[in-house]
Amino acid sequence: MSTLHAQIDALESALQRLRKGDFGVFNQLPLMLAELRKSASDLERRQDELSCLYEVGQEIVSILDLDQLLESILDRAIVLVDAERGFLVLWHPERDDFEVAVAREFAQGEVDDAQIEISHGLIRRVLATCEPIVTTNAQEDPRFQASSSIVAYQIRSVLAAPLLAKEELIGAIYVDTRLSAQLFDEGDLALLSAMANQAAVAIQLARLYEHLQTRNRELRDALRELQETQDELIRAEQLSLVGRMAATIIHDLKTPMTAIKGYAEMLGQEDLRPATRHSYSRTISRAVDAFVEMTQEILDYARGSGALRLEEVDVGAFVNDLCDFVEPEFIDQGLVLHRNLAYTGPLMMDEAKLRRALYNIASNARDAMETGGSLTIATYRSGGTVEFRLSDTGPGIPEQIRDTLFEPFVTYGKARGTGLGLAIAQKVAQDHGGSILVESVPELGATFIIRLPQRPG
Repeated sequence: MSTLHAQIDALESALQRLRKGDFGVFNQLPLMLAELRKSASDLERRQDELSCLYEVGQEIVSILDLDQLLESILDRAIVLVDAERGFLVLWHPERDDFEVAVAREFAQGEVDDAQIEISHGLIRRVLATCEPIVTTNAQEDPRFQASSSIVAYQIRSVLAAPLLAKEELIGAIYVDTRLSAQLFDEGDLALLSAMANQAAVAIQLARLYEHLQTRNRELRDALRELQETQDELIRAEQLSLVGRMAATIIHDLKTPMTAIKGYAEMLGQEDLRPATRHSYSRTISRAVDAFVEMTQEILDYARGSGALRLEEVDVGAFVNDLCDFVEPEFIDQGLVLHRNLAYTGPLMMDEAKLRRALYNIASNARDAMETGGSLTIATYRSGGTVEFRLSDTGPGIPEQIRDTLFEPFVTYGKARGTGLGLAIAQKVAQDHGGSILVESVPELGATFIIRLPQRPG
């Protein structure tokens, strides 16, 4: 551009001298005009080349398929510098060697493997120095005297440019012409080098995209395998859970069944007084009711259903009846059951469901106190709320299950059980519009508190 400006300034100066009558510059004008036309022609050519480079860059950067990209790069390079043949080679540093990825002959399209004859020495020179090379007469260039392909294919002019992306060597572009074709010059070399820089970035992006696609496929395969494994584990856990639940249900049902069997045998004694016989009969009836309630409660929880059957119940009689039912189990294990009934008045509740909730908590306390202890069941009333407190002197709630205590199937340190007991108790409390919480001190015991509105909305 500076040369063009200098030529324009010189022409303008000559014209001014001509106006002043200095006709000595007249003979210089044709030469100056010729040089100006040549500079304008070179500038126009340069603009066309830059425009072509821009179009090439836009095209190759948009291609993400690596094989398609390599073919497009070489095709555009051959057309860009008006070459006869072209080769795009990729560098493999782990093998310290290169491979011909794409080969083209302008007149015939793809080059057969047998026709891939290029100067390995020239390519290695470009790859080693990372510098482009141009020759206008390869037949006589001392750099290529040892190349049989130069002679065999009558190659006259050669261009080769490295493919570099952020100093990473990717490969090189090689193009040539034969004796009958045009000769390359430094302008062609600059053009091919500029395109090679764009191509290297595009190849790097395509490789990154290909790598990401491969990783995505691997991750999808791994995720599918993980999902299949997880499904297998879930199925195995479900089967195990069914077995544990069955064992728990059978274990829980043993209590009322044992009571029924024992009192039924005592009913067969001929010397029983009517009052005693009536007491045994009533105990058997309560055990049958508990049996039915327990099975129904598990079914209701599993189905997520079970509407409350609310009725007004005397809290004192309700707790005493519960204590009479569970006390034999505590006595057999050497435990003491206390009652502290500060409130014995009425409460609207589903008697069967609340009995099951309190029984679950009492059973957990019994299982936790393996070396002796006591459980106190207390009742209080505050405003419109009735509170049931079950306090044991066991080891307290383990830290590792405190946050998940009321979740279903959470259990700790029990030979049997799926952890449904407290989950059922929480559901019963919530169904009544109340709440359940726990207070625990390590080695000093735990207290479960159920608060229910005296008259649920």
